[in-house]
Amino acid sequence: MKSIVFLCSFFIYSLTHAQQLSTTFSQDYSRWKFDGKSFETVFIKSYDHWRYEGMTIRTSFNKDWDSWKIDSDVQMRTTFSNDFDKWEIKGHNHVVQIETVFNGDFSRWKVTGDAEGEMQTIFSNDFERWEIDVDFQSLSRDMQAAIIFIPIFTSFRANL
Repeated sequence: MKSIVFLCSFFIYSLTHAQQLSTTFSQDYSRWKFDGKSFETVFIKSYDHWRYEGMTIRTSFNKDWDSWKIDSDVQMRTTFSNDFDKWEIKGHNHVVQIETVFNGDFSRWKVTGDAEGEMQTIFSNDFERWEIDVDFQSLSRDMQAAIIFIPIFTSFRANL
């Protein structure tokens, strides 16, 4: 009985501290909502160029999804070319690593470095809704946006 009470209280605690990331419309991976704000593609079905709260998120090179920039200050890169299991985000003298919990499972991520936490889909293999539980306190808005962009990238890439 004690273990059931503990599990219930842990579940309620995690729900109160986690934030939700979700598609604005079902089956539309070009528009997302997070914390009352919108991530969206600049051009319909062009996933190389996004905007979020006045920031521009785009690939460093056309059609190269291994490397992204947010404005000119933050860079996101895969650790190895065409291996989307592990990312590194650099900007404003901060470094954050994001990697899948299990190799090849893009529905669960752990965040380490200058921010810590985890991100996972709410329902298994449903990439439209994510639970984000990351400590963003010391990071700038564009570094936070970079972290949130990884599950967005995972979602649209998995559903193209």
